[in-house]
Amino acid sequence: MASHPIGPGAVPPSEWNTSSQVYTHSHVMACLRAGLIALVLLGVLALIVLT
Repeated sequence: MASHPIGPGAVPPSEWNTSSQVYTHSHVMACLRAGLIALVLLGVLALIVLT
């Protein structure tokens, strides 16, 4: 898991905005993928229980 360095070598504030936008986009994509997987697993579980 990547983390931003804290200290003298930290990223300047001007670059934080673009970094947060990239993180937000990848975070949204990961959440959508996780939600899709959860729905598929829920459907499989429902089939098992109802059969």
